[in-house]
Amino acid sequence: MGSGIARALILTIGITGAAASIAGCYPVRPSAGGGQTSAPATRAIRPADIALPPRYSIEAVATGLTFPTSVIFDDKGMPFVVEAGYSYGESFTTPRLLRVDSGGGPTQVAAGNRNGPWNGGSFSGGSFYVAEGGEMEGGRILRITRDGAVTPIVENLPSTGDHHTNGAILGPDGAIYFGQSTATNSGVVGPDNFQFGWLKRKPDFHDTPCRDITLASWR
Repeated sequence: MGSGIARALILTIGITGAAASIAGCYPVRPSAGGGQTSAPATRAIRPADIALPPRYSIEAVATGLTFPTSVIFDDKGMPFVVEAGYSYGESFTTPRLLRVDSGGGPTQVAAGNRNGPWNGGSFSGGSFYVAEGGEMEGGRILRITRDGAVTPIVENLPSTGDHHTNGAILGPDGAIYFGQSTATNSGVVGPDNFQFGWLKRKPDFHDTPCRDITLASWR
């Protein structure tokens, strides 16, 4: 009996080892730069799932948002949400500025066109200042009044790649400060930009380095 158990154990180990070997050699498809390509149809909102420091609490005050990028508070403490209107992978919706009312339902204040993403902003002097990423027409800085009037105050920014015009803030000196990033992560346009992004629309768009760069093979 002892030898039978030993033979069974050896057989089990052999099968397990073979399975592990097969699993270890199984080709896993690498990321092609698109990140998560699908999501559940609905997402449960459970405050208990979020770890908080002692004596802190959390609750959902607005739901049903599409690509939200930032929250802005006006001079009365009223919260507003910026929806991007664009996600990498060529997913276009309408960029919007929404007011979060006391009942939790967002109310549209202003909307843009297919030139998102709207990325962050601030409130100063009775107006909102929002950075428009500009995937279709180039980046812009927008002034948005409380009644929803949208006025571009800076235009034609180089913002049709992976990263966009972002975070418009009116400083205490009256100047507007914002971020302007690079076309790609590495400074080199790659296949992912064609498969998931803007390269089909802007085949000549690229970063311009401050000096000549010679690329060397890494193989």
